[in-house]
Amino acid sequence: MFDLSWMELVFLAILALIVVGPKDLPKLARGIGQIWSKGRRLYLDMQQKLHRLETEMELAKGDDPTKAPSYYDLLPEHVRHAMERPEPSRDAAENQRIEQEYHQAMAELEQPHTAKKTELRHEG
Repeated sequence: MFDLSWMELVFLAILALIVVGPKDLPKLARGIGQIWSKGRRLYLDMQQKLHRLETEMELAKGDDPTKAPSYYDLLPEHVRHAMERPEPSRDAAENQRIEQEYHQAMAELEQPHTAKKTELRHEG
């Protein structure tokens, strides 16, 4: 990391022993160790936060890792098209037809869920 040889490390240890003294050398070593561990924790924390930020950016970009379809994707095309209109049609009959198709499609989607709930009630 610092690219120090054994001779350089021994020289630094002897220099620290002379400058600091044998009494205060353990305190100095403990302080350096604490600073080193705090720096390492800070580095690992920042690395974790950057990884989390990258994950959030990928999710915000729209890539769904599960690739699971939503209920909206399961609706028939004409119902999705009707839902995407900016404003409803002025024709009351067409609005009623679209609303009926929507309710029918939602009932078809909910049917397996309600069947499972009734089965669980009868078993219990």
